[in-house]
Amino acid sequence: MAGLKKMVVAALMLSNVAFSPAHAGQVKALGMVLESEGAHIGSSPVSAGASLFLGDILSTDSDGRIRVRVGQTTYELLGDSTAAFYPGKDGAIAELRRGSILVANNSTSESFEIYASDVRIVPGQNRPVLGEVSIKSTCELVVTTTTGLLDVTAGAEKRSVKQSHSYRVVPEHAVDGLQDARTSPEDENYHRHHNHVGCAVPVAQHGMRPPVVTGDTHFLE
Repeated sequence: MAGLKKMVVAALMLSNVAFSPAHAGQVKALGMVLESEGAHIGSSPVSAGASLFLGDILSTDSDGRIRVRVGQTTYELLGDSTAAFYPGKDGAIAELRRGSILVANNSTSESFEIYASDVRIVPGQNRPVLGEVSIKSTCELVVTTTTGLLDVTAGAEKRSVKQSHSYRVVPEHAVDGLQDARTSPEDENYHRHHNHVGCAVPVAQHGMRPPVVTGDTHFLE
């Protein structure tokens, strides 16, 4: 909880920060690393001040963390987590591949999206928004909102996670074999780069109770 509050303060203080292009001025940076401990871009260690580019895959050690800013949104990857980031139509897009991500946004003009398996998370209209998305297993996510509202879509079902609430979410399909980080989850070719695994059977095999993909709901508060 303290970490989430810290992110809101940082987002407010850094709302006017502009990121300068790198790679000899040929490619514009997507974002910037604000803090880093036990974290990597690809296989290389990364430190605060490093630029983040399209195609970079960020990861943390089990006791690591990394906080980045992409557009007007601040993200923090917790230990043993992996994510990639993309520019979007209305703001930054984060693709959580493993672990947990904290998100903070205080911009009234810019939004964000988070994808985890085939679940899509976006903020409500009010700011600030502060939340957390965690991949607990192949077919289980937990979405928590500390401040504001997060709208979560799984399959054809949508729920709003209100302030100080959490939902357990079962995806329609788990995404397996993600490799290419240059293709955004919003790209029409995105699903050609990985495999899909239906979640109804794994949920039943692990003895999970509702939400059940078949015949009930994807969500459990």
